[in-house]
Amino acid sequence: MKPPLTALLLALALQASVPTLAQQVEPEAAIERVFTADRLEEDWFSPAFLAALPLPDIEAFIKTYVSRHGAFRSVTGQAGEYVIELEKAEVPALLALDPQGRIAGLRLQEAIPLASLDELAQTIARLPGETSLLVISNGDDRIAENADTRMAVGSAAKLSILKVAADAVEAGKLAWDQTFELKDEWRSLPTGILQDWPAGTPLTLSTIANLMISMSDNTATDAMIQIVGRDAVGMLTPANTPFLTTREFFTLKAASNAELYREWADAAPEKRTELAGKLKDLPLPSPGALVPQPSLDVEWFMSGRELCELMEAVKDLPAFMINPGVASPANWKQIAYKGGSEAGVLNLTTWLQDQHGSSHCVVATWNNREETLDERRLMSAYRGVLRNLATESE
Repeated sequence: MKPPLTALLLALALQASVPTLAQQVEPEAAIERVFTADRLEEDWFSPAFLAALPLPDIEAFIKTYVSRHGAFRSVTGQAGEYVIELEKAEVPALLALDPQGRIAGLRLQEAIPLASLDELAQTIARLPGETSLLVISNGDDRIAENADTRMAVGSAAKLSILKVAADAVEAGKLAWDQTFELKDEWRSLPTGILQDWPAGTPLTLSTIANLMISMSDNTATDAMIQIVGRDAVGMLTPANTPFLTTREFFTLKAASNAELYREWADAAPEKRTELAGKLKDLPLPSPGALVPQPSLDVEWFMSGRELCELMEAVKDLPAFMINPGVASPANWKQIAYKGGSEAGVLNLTTWLQDQHGSSHCVVATWNNREETLDERRLMSAYRGVLRNLATESE
């Protein structure tokens, strides 16, 4: 239920906007010596940075990073944004130098493996638990590993709600500029911001859609389900009938409702519709009341192919112009992204079009019923897949 996050691998002691006038070393040289020196020197870093992360910790991290991804090769970039090339991976990085040319902030994003599509598919397939990977280019399957297997996908299922809303607008039943007042009964838990807004706040259908997709706002999601109708969403994705609201999802995941959780998990769809009536009368739990370990018997289940079909249908909506996800906007003419995650669940769904008109849909899903996920492992391989596709379009 939370969007996947970029890893913060080294602390930012100062904001990336720190002025870099009167630098005594070029940014590229500062990065290179950190990755190539046998020992780091304190005067390469600002006092504030060292206060946040002591030199031995920085040195140990860099050595571990190089051991995992290979020796330094080169660095390119400008204006604080760089790409560090190691033997086995590329690493997007943000760098800030203070006026004396010392490193005041360094942020490394997930490493992007320098590997083929087939190698990356194998990396994903070896992750503990269950995985699925689908890569479609210009309508043809490139990789289809468990692509038709329905798995828990978290908030990526919100694509089905958006599709029903778009169909209703096209049919003249709703309008994107139509206004609705925020209702208390729509309130859910974060992610999002609407849960904190006062009841009665006017919201357009477009605003609700934008928040549901770009921020994965759960209150916006439940508002949209109420507006378009739960039954209509269920008809689009019968495997998820009745289609859970996020409020119902969180209520079932509360430790105090363990008996109701098991009853829902074991029930047939018609019985679940009856149980939904009980959920409506229960209070919304606090985030701390939720079961922390994976509990995948209550979820939204979709296959990679279903998600690609949905994304193909809604990719041109303005809601996708806000958050590009893990793809780099510099590499693509158009990006449409939606992901989903909770304990034991991670999904990444991206539709891409390059400057030449070639399009791709890339869906990766990872489920593990036994333990929480190290999301960086899938995120890294997924970025590698996107990098390969971007390189093809050059």
